[in-house]
Amino acid sequence: MTRATRLTPQQDRTWSLLVGVMMWLPAELDGYLERTVGLSHSEYLALRWLSHYEAREIHMGRLAATASVTPSHLSRIVARLEKSGLLVRDADPTDARRTLACLTSAGARMVDEVEPAYVAEVRRCVFDRLEQQGVEQLEDLAEAILTPLRGDCVASLPPRAAQGTDVQPITQ
Repeated sequence: MTRATRLTPQQDRTWSLLVGVMMWLPAELDGYLERTVGLSHSEYLALRWLSHYEAREIHMGRLAATASVTPSHLSRIVARLEKSGLLVRDADPTDARRTLACLTSAGARMVDEVEPAYVAEVRRCVFDRLEQQGVEQLEDLAEAILTPLRGDCVASLPPRAAQGTDVQPITQ
């Protein structure tokens, strides 16, 4: 191989670190949620994102983008959550071709109960290790990498918040 077809040593090390984060951080959070509430990380994220919307409902396609999963993966997640009574699927009253995922009261209670411990775990695994400047750099880097890959995922997120502001419900 020529030099042009190989990563530089710094790129190789950085890539290996990024792959490690992409593999082990979700596994850590998955294990934590499985042990504490019996949900996968993907399942909890779907509930969590639904709880951020003012009406606690969202089109399935937008939820897939927001949660960074494929539509088929989201369908499997939603089926499991629906079976557990944590959300329901409803036809969109304005467009019967589209389906809404709707958080149930049981799903909302689950998020309310789990969220403080989940936030503490995310902080422990990620944000407690970074100064504010590092958090801002991580946000910039993640957005720069994700935008060309899946701009719909970035576009579906709430706008950047001013430092120190509380989470506000997302209006559709």
